[in-house]
Amino acid sequence: MFTVVLLASTALAQDVDDTGLDPSLPIPTLKYDRPPPDFSHEVALQLGYGDVTYWKQEVGPWVNFGLRIGWGRNIPDHHQHRIGVTTVVFAEGPLPVHMSVGVDPQLTWDHIGENNLWIGAGIGGAAMYSSKDTGSLTEKRVTLAPSASVRLGWSQTWSRLGRRLFAGVEPRMRITNGNVGYGAALVIGSGKGY
Repeated sequence: MFTVVLLASTALAQDVDDTGLDPSLPIPTLKYDRPPPDFSHEVALQLGYGDVTYWKQEVGPWVNFGLRIGWGRNIPDHHQHRIGVTTVVFAEGPLPVHMSVGVDPQLTWDHIGENNLWIGAGIGGAAMYSSKDTGSLTEKRVTLAPSASVRLGWSQTWSRLGRRLFAGVEPRMRITNGNVGYGAALVIGSGKGY
């Protein structure tokens, strides 16, 4: 003969509301913090004023124009820092009397703080075509010019679409033809992350 013993466990009474959740526990929430991208690029216009470095002995500071293109990798775990490259295509000087046009690529570091403060620095070298045409005298040269820059301004944090707007001032230094030239540019642009 077999004896079957059935044991019934009694369920412990729990304090639950109509939803079946324990009201003593916090309500779960989802927070979307706009995660920064792994990589980002940007395009900016520059309007500046400073030395026409190659012709510094012959002409004073002048207006310059530039188009700035940048790309970089946001550092993992510190996404507000980016290491990358930028290239500025520029024209400076009183065209066509004393002028320089060129391309200035730089290795760069940029940081965007939580208070939207944008700081950065870069070092590189420009390839420049400089010409002078005074009517009676024409001179043309292609030179390489070491350069450095710093940046200070405002930047939007990354949007939900991975975009940001920024504006700042970029002081620059360039050495060519035995001259050290200084200038600064207003930089306004937009970036996109991916």
